[in-house]
Parts: sequence; C-alpha cells; structure tokens
Amino acid sequence: MGIYLMATLSSLISSGGGGGALPQIVLASSQTWVPPQDGNICIHVIGAGGGGRGGNVTAYSGGAGGYSKKTTLAVTTSGSFTVVVGAGGNGGYAGNNGTSGGNSTFAGTGLSATLTANGGQGGNVSGNNANGAGGSASNGNVNNTGGAGHELGGGGAVGVIGTGNSGTTYLSGQSDVSATGLESFSGYGYLVGGVGKRRLYQGNTSTSYDPSKDLHGGFLCGGAAINGLVNTVNDVSAGNGGVGGGGGGSRAAYNASAGFGGNGGSGVVIIQYLPA
Repeated sequence: MGIYLMATLSSLISSGGGGGALPQIVLASSQTWVPPQDGNICIHVIGAGGGGRGGNVTAYSGGAGGYSKKTTLAVTTSGSFTVVVGAGGNGGYAGNNGTSGGNSTFAGTGLSATLTANGGQGGNVSGNNANGAGGSASNGNVNNTGGAGHELGGGGAVGVIGTGNSGTTYLSGQSDVSATGLESFSGYGYLVGGVGKRRLYQGNTSTSYDPSKDLHGGFLCGGAAINGLVNTVNDVSAGNGGVGGGGGGSRAAYNASAGFGGNGGSGVVIIQYLPA
C-alpha cells in the first residue's frame, strides 16, 4: 500500500505544473524532515479518511480528513520539522463500523503552532454521525473541514478550496460514475483533486455482481458506496478512499450479514518550493 501510494504520488507530481524547476516533496510516512535547500515553501497537511461501515443495514460511508495549509514559510537547511502522517481508517465488515482516520501534523523551525489536519470519522450506525463526519483542521492560513460520508453516495472528499464535498448521490444500474476533476498537482502552492466515485447500486436478483468495477476514489476523493441487493451475493466490497478520502459504505444482499466497507485513504504532507 505504501509503495503504491508513493508511486502514484510521484507520478502525479511529475505530471504537475510548475515546469519541474522547484522541488515538490511528498511525505507519506511519519518522520523528521530537513529541508534539502533554502527557500520559501508551501505546506499542505492532509488528515486520513475514515473507513466505511460494512453490513446489511445501509451503506454508511467514512468522512474525509481535514486540510491545513501554510501558504509560505522561509526555510533553511539548518531547520528541522517533525511530521506525523495519519493512517487511513479500516472499513468494517458484516455489521461492524468503520474506524476513524488518523491525524496528520507538521511542526518545527519557524512555525508558531503545529499545523494539524484531523482524520475523518468512520461510518457508524449509532448516534447522529451515521455517515462519518469530516476531520477539522487548525493553525494554517487555510483550515478546511473534510467532507462527510454519504449513505446514498460514497466517502467524503478533502476540501482544498472550502469544506470538502460529501459523497455524491447514486445512479441506478451497474456502473460507477466519475465526478469531474484532474488527477494531478498544479504546483506553486496549489493542489488539484482527483476523481471521486458514486454509489454502485444493484437492485434486483437478475443483476450479476461485478467485482471488477473500479470503485476506488482518486487523489483527495472518496470511494464509492455499494448497495448489493442481489440475493446470491453475500460479500460485496465498497471502494477505498484516495489520499485523505473517506471509504465507501457497503450493504450486502438481503438477509446476509456481510459486506466489506472501504478503507479510508491515508494522510499525507506535501511540500512545494515556491518561486522567489
């Protein structure tokens, strides 16, 4: 999972804007980070997404992680920063709730307070947060709450320009429908989101369950929920969230206490060097 994440993010960076003249650095694991060169940086801190609930009650999806951005910070090679990257929440199975995503933080030289992006909540049948709430954020120039999960859609999305979107509503039929968006970084202090997935609905006994459907969310987006009402299918798997995105909830066939909720996407810290 970690290798796949790094490969995906490396591909996104290489295709991003800014001409490749300035470094864009992805920190996908907790560590101490020392700047490789002097300059001004923009810091993006993204919390992990919550996992979706698995079961035959309804498809409760996980919320996305919060987003904290430090617009600019002067750094030198003598500085040092402590980075914590949250782990994605686990999807539940057979009537179990999804777990919440972990918090991501960034602290160190020149920062007066720790940049914090909290993880999204998991899909949960109890209380008022049946669909996982998005994580909050603090101490950046920009602090956005992640999108909530949606029982008729999927996992929440990370909010880069405002509060994140909740899972999109479903369309009937055996098809996964993509939301709009470019799957790349734009560079020079900005991020662009990926492709979100809606609910996959299979509503009669004659419909065959197709596990090959791509239900996983793109960068910063939620995975699809799945409503598998086919009586012959017990274990249906919802989509995983992309980086920071919530996992989709899963509803198995009638009279079957089964179904896998999607995992929430892991958090990340992205550092972009800025033009002088």
